Amino acid sequence: MKEFIMNSIHGIKCVVLKDKREIHLKDEDDISISMISKGEALFHFPIPYPSLGYDGGALYLSPSEKYLLFPYYSGQSEEAFTLFRISDTFELVYQSDYLGGEAASYSFSKDEKMLIQCLPYTCSEWWQYWEDEEPEKDETGKLFFDFGNINLLDIEKQLLNKHIIRIYPAEDWQPEKEKYSPFMSPKMINDNRLKISMPWGEETLDFPMKDLIIFEQKNEPVR
Repeated sequence: MKEFIMNSIHGIKCVVLKDKREIHLKDEDDISISMISKGEALFHFPIPYPSLGYDGGALYLSPSEKYLLFPYYSGQSEEAFTLFRISDTFELVYQSDYLGGEAASYSFSKDEKMLIQCLPYTCSEWWQYWEDEEPEKDETGKLFFDFGNINLLDIEKQLLNKHIIRIYPAEDWQPEKEKYSPFMSPKMINDNRLKISMPWGEETLDFPMKDLIIFEQKNEPVR
């Protein structure tokens, strides 16, 4: 996996294949993705303008260059993505609806059979769950809040499975704001383990992943 974080807000509008073909995103007015070779446009793929609006997107290649990922956002705390298979043209593999959240980040499994989307419900205002929001209570009376989703796309089956991240905060626990990055930055460690970045540090999750992923916080952030 490449070193950079795959997300919609980094604004990467051009990627280059190993055979020197270029893929360009144009979204100033209409939205389209084009493949160019030696200055000549090979083909042009128009993207329907999202009904909930469009405020930016980016392009990323899978490590093998088999797939092209186009993540984008509405500007209203909603994110979506489109996945293409690359050959002599673009083959549409999957197009998600807008999903509620901010600062989505993405990764492919090592065999590229799965695309991972990590989508927090909020980003820079994450700590306001402690300052402004009233956590919910479970059936035992313990306080919790739902932080976001890990969405797993089975590329071959074209099925998106959603997994909720739930946090049980300890009393008086506070995140270290200056160390917080909004990106969960998923990374496959091996075929069965996923590492994600949370505001208190890194966490590792095993597959198959539970529908409800629970983190319980202590009185001090995890180092």
